[in-house]
Amino acid sequence: MKLLQIVSSSRISGAEKHVVVLSNRLLRRGHEVLTVCPRGNWLPGQLREASVPLWEHNIRGLYAVQCLAAVLRYVRANRIDLIHTHLTKATYIGYVIGRLTGLPVVTSLHTRTTDLVYRRLLPGPNNRIITVSNFLREMLIRQGIPASMLTTIYNGTEFFESEQHASSPASKEPSSGSAPDLPIRAELSLPKDAELIGLFGHVDEQKGHPLLVQAARAIVDRRPRAYFVFIGQAEPRMQRMLWEMASADGIADRLRYTGIRNDIPRLMDEMDVVTVPSQIESFGMVIIEAMARRKAVVAARVGGIPELITHGETGVLVDRNPAELANALVALLDNPEERNRLGRQGFEHARSHFSAETMAQNIEALYGSMLERDRFAGGARP
Repeated sequence: MKLLQIVSSSRISGAEKHVVVLSNRLLRRGHEVLTVCPRGNWLPGQLREASVPLWEHNIRGLYAVQCLAAVLRYVRANRIDLIHTHLTKATYIGYVIGRLTGLPVVTSLHTRTTDLVYRRLLPGPNNRIITVSNFLREMLIRQGIPASMLTTIYNGTEFFESEQHASSPASKEPSSGSAPDLPIRAELSLPKDAELIGLFGHVDEQKGHPLLVQAARAIVDRRPRAYFVFIGQAEPRMQRMLWEMASADGIADRLRYTGIRNDIPRLMDEMDVVTVPSQIESFGMVIIEAMARRKAVVAARVGGIPELITHGETGVLVDRNPAELANALVALLDNPEERNRLGRQGFEHARSHFSAETMAQNIEALYGSMLERDRFAGGARP
């Protein structure tokens, strides 16, 4: 198949990581893939590292019209079979090109939305929406989107693979400013016997960093060697707020920030526990990444997270309050055997359900069914 992917963000988050992994897998499976994305930032470098053909184009404001025209010319000249979009601006571009060419369009929906393009424009016989969880699928059905338009395909991770580096471009090199030759604890100026609780993702309220800091005093009181490592972009305002909260509880020295990193598997391997205390998650990519690294996960019982974790078997689910979060984390720090058990069972579950290859196979099958339906209907290309 000749496939065109369009994504309207190049920063580092779940959707962009998904584009790298999916593009890489589709190429391995023998398809031709071109990915269109905004210039600069994180994504273009990762796509080049994965040897994915890409086209960088500004998609902001009026530049989106120029992008649409350029992509339309490319689609017509290269006889593309199917367009796959990620994020809302890209979906508008894909929708218009689909209408003008008769091409089928599939869009991956990575988070909650009520945008017009999903509710009113995209639904039609040629198009499909991939939801990353049944939680998200049910939300769209309640908005009036026909269930026949929606297919849940869980995201997949490559973090299982040999020594984490060989096949996952997004995991290859430490970011600038890190010290790859130093052990993580030394790099972060931590004692060798420090117990590390890792929270991966953009440092903000939505990802639950304030909740973890609220729980930190109770954790440190019971586990005096506990430290909290925040891996992801942190705005100065948020760092200051968290520092003030921690200072008021006398545990400011227990917080560490790494900034954006591309050696996530290496960092995960050093955590004693990974926690995901988010306010809401449509999927929770970091959960399956942690499972793939055999790490016990403590996560909030919100959104699509319960679809990933079976409480007490493949991880621990908690309500979003500081006391319950603290108790769950302390219980796992107290019990290495339980951490190892959850890590092993989480790994087996993720390998069976959330591998990059399983995801690519499921998406490829959807492409095939859409193209077969299109051919059966006699779809003509203007």
